[in-house]
Amino acid sequence: MIVEEKIRILYVDDDPDDFFLVSTLLKKIADTTYELEGATSLEEAITKLDQNFDVYLVDYRLGKDTGLELIREIKLVRKHAPVIMLTGMATSDIDREALTLGASDYLVKGEFDANSLDRILRYAIRDSHLMESLANAARKFRSIFEMASDPFLLMSGEGEILEANPAFLNKFGKQAYDPTSGNIFYFKDLLPEEFSRKELEGLFFDGQELYDMEALLTIENGHSINSLISIVKQDVNIFQVLIKDLSAIKAKEEEELNLKKFSSTGRIARLLAHEVKNPLTTILLSADQLNMELPESVIAESGDLIDVIRRNCDRINHLVTQLLDSTRFSELDSKSHSINTLLDDALEHTKDRIELKGISVQKQFQADICDIKVDGEKVKIALINLIVNAIEAMPEKSGKLLLRTSIKGNQCRIEIKDNGEGIPKENLERLFEPFFTSKPTGSGLGLTNTQNIILSHGGSIRVKSEVGKGTTFLIIFNLPD
Repeated sequence: MIVEEKIRILYVDDDPDDFFLVSTLLKKIADTTYELEGATSLEEAITKLDQNFDVYLVDYRLGKDTGLELIREIKLVRKHAPVIMLTGMATSDIDREALTLGASDYLVKGEFDANSLDRILRYAIRDSHLMESLANAARKFRSIFEMASDPFLLMSGEGEILEANPAFLNKFGKQAYDPTSGNIFYFKDLLPEEFSRKELEGLFFDGQELYDMEALLTIENGHSINSLISIVKQDVNIFQVLIKDLSAIKAKEEEELNLKKFSSTGRIARLLAHEVKNPLTTILLSADQLNMELPESVIAESGDLIDVIRRNCDRINHLVTQLLDSTRFSELDSKSHSINTLLDDALEHTKDRIELKGISVQKQFQADICDIKVDGEKVKIALINLIVNAIEAMPEKSGKLLLRTSIKGNQCRIEIKDNGEGIPKENLERLFEPFFTSKPTGSGLGLTNTQNIILSHGGSIRVKSEVGKGTTFLIIFNLPD
């Protein structure tokens, strides 16, 4: 059984003869039932706009008004409504204005039959549905674009940023894209690494898409983040760029890796202590026994060799003990402390070194920061170690030390930043290893001990450094929920 299609039409014309003519033509059309309702004035037509008509036929002449005014009213109610303008003669100015206002097409009275009227009505309805579908898709895309928590932008085939969502603007700032400035901004300028820029240029040259490229991106204040970039072609010359910030993931991975390395180092230290201390004890006892049993003439002839054995055994024993202490979670005397006060106390302990090198200190402490439960003396030792390292890395007179405290979520954060010589990339991974040092007189256990203190409190410590620019240590203590 074939169900006939029913299409409702609002026909607006002040001439009843024209209404009758159109009604007669519509009845000749097979397979479709056209339901025609009339209105003879602009005012009457406006009262019927809240009804669900499929298409509108509007005469240009409506007494003192024109059909152009009605088109405006229809478009206010339903933006993509199919409207066909009827005119008494072909006039390009009127036709052009009607189309500009959103009319789907126009017809000259007396110059169309039932078939052409049916075809134009169907095309107008089809185009209206298509425009509404596109508008809905555009609204959905706009909603996703605006509400996305990850940075999202549109880019031309030449790499120019065309539009960016709020998440992008919040993270990258106006130096990356400012639509009000009138300047042109390119996505490649956010890539500090040359090989990443070349990979992007190769993408455009070949007209290809890109998925999950891991790269550094420069964000606000000149900082860089690890990110995952996907670039998808949206149109002939438009690309969608989705950026996933990997900083939190990388930081978590780094924390877990540091904890694993620390635990592994602790196991090795305990094994080493067991394997070394027992032979050391035997050597010391043997040295003492030799000292008692050898004739004095032999002892005098051998000089102080027995004392050399004793001193070096004591030195080895001391180093092993230090290694054990720096890689073993120690007992904590935890009490409530203000992290600002602890940082001030650590700064006071290093005051003479700071003044001697002429270093300027900038403090950015969050005033209303909450107290944390830690072993105050041990945390101060860790902070002093980091401040001393920063002082030693900075040049005289031009050194700048930044100390910052803040609360972020359920974390209390301490940042110690210097403008010193920086740490080479190959040394960063070994920074917390026992006995690793780049200082001529360093023991290589200061940062190991510092890490031990922080990890003993369930916290974490991370480092960022760039040769020639300086180093930043970030310490995080978790706050109770």
